[in-house]
Amino acid sequence: MGRFCLVILLLAVSLSGNELGDFLRQAEEHHPTLVAQRAVLEQLYQQSEEVREFLDPSLFAGAGGSSRLWSLPVNPAGYHTPAEENSLEGQAGALVPIEEGAYLSVGGEFRRWFNPDGDYDSMYQHLLGARLSIPLLRDRGFALYGYRRTAALADYSAGGCRLLDAEQTVRRNVELAYIALCAAVANCQIHRDATERFQRIYDESRELVRLKTIPEYQEQTARRDLQIGLENQVVSEQTLASAKVLLASAVGLRKLETDPQCSFEEFLQAALELTEMPQGDVETAQQHRGEYQALLFDKEAAQARNALEEESRKDDVSLNMGVAWKGDSDTGMTSSYRIATDHHWGGEVMVVWTRPLDYTGTDARRAQAAAKIAELDARLEAKTIQMTAELRTAQFRFEAAQKRMKLIHEAVSAAQATLEAEQERFRLGESTSTIVLDAQKELNNILLRQNAAAAELLTASAELQYSLGYPTN
Repeated sequence: MGRFCLVILLLAVSLSGNELGDFLRQAEEHHPTLVAQRAVLEQLYQQSEEVREFLDPSLFAGAGGSSRLWSLPVNPAGYHTPAEENSLEGQAGALVPIEEGAYLSVGGEFRRWFNPDGDYDSMYQHLLGARLSIPLLRDRGFALYGYRRTAALADYSAGGCRLLDAEQTVRRNVELAYIALCAAVANCQIHRDATERFQRIYDESRELVRLKTIPEYQEQTARRDLQIGLENQVVSEQTLASAKVLLASAVGLRKLETDPQCSFEEFLQAALELTEMPQGDVETAQQHRGEYQALLFDKEAAQARNALEEESRKDDVSLNMGVAWKGDSDTGMTSSYRIATDHHWGGEVMVVWTRPLDYTGTDARRAQAAAKIAELDARLEAKTIQMTAELRTAQFRFEAAQKRMKLIHEAVSAAQATLEAEQERFRLGESTSTIVLDAQKELNNILLRQNAAAAELLTASAELQYSLGYPTN
């Protein structure tokens, strides 16, 4: 029953120190889905404990009297009568089911008996005893308790795995939201840097136009691109604001408690350091994905319920033994003699066999359990197919993103060198602002593509870790 373990939300990639880890810990503590699932798990645990009430001992005590007592074939539930007619009685006892598989009862009775026979007007009797019932084959009470307990524990374990699945899903969502936020921060930085470069080109164009080194239209071209850069900067800032809202939602907060501190350099470095693909196959995913493990425990619970109904069809054979001490007195309640019998001690032994006569309800419940097992087998196969597709897709995505990252990283250096060369030629009057602006826009596009490739690589890594069920944790 201990196959499942609750995942500890740890840092998946090193971005801005342990900032992502802080968000994951906040999610573990505050996310409503996890809080609710932990409450569900507590309910399932209490349900598994509830089954143990079968082992709760019970007490009985009664007092009363009778006169001319005659038995009736039917009595109301819980109706008790004195053991002898024309008597006043006090009774007390306890019934204790023993988990190893037996029923033990102990009790005592005090009676004042009026007119017990022709020799005595009244008599006092004391009776103390114990009885033990031991199942010889399979006792239905204990067997059904055992299967119910097994099913309840399987339900509890399935609940633990669903908590694991919820934690894995929350971790994935937080990681993806944080990666998107870092990508938005990087885009903002790229657009701000581009706007500054557009501003410098515009200022240089104005100065060269004033000196009549270049025609005036080149100043307007630079001004146009500057305004476009400013517009791109506004859009990127709005995207960043939205990314913060989505990250807060993924963490399970209405608003982030602290402002994220990730930067373009750290984001890019984290992607460049991600050189190895997380290893694992579908068997690894089956062992670590909470949703798959929950289905396995659901099947275990269904099998236990099916076995419970099979048990209901079996016969009961039990050995019943008892020992008792009885004392009589015609002088008072404190004395004990052998008056009504020749011995103080007595005993009994009896073998009892019982079995149901019909199985209408049992057969229906067996069919339900069998259908549930077939359903869960199909769900397990469907989940395996889904996990296989998710895993292969994530692996292909990671490989493609890694190749794309390497290619674009090399292109950035070339674009930067081209821009620097064209800027120098422009200052010397050997080039035009249009060529410089084109080189600037090309660099800006390459940087944005590099940022998108970094986000794609980190996202693919996060998706692949999720597909495997975070086996390293």
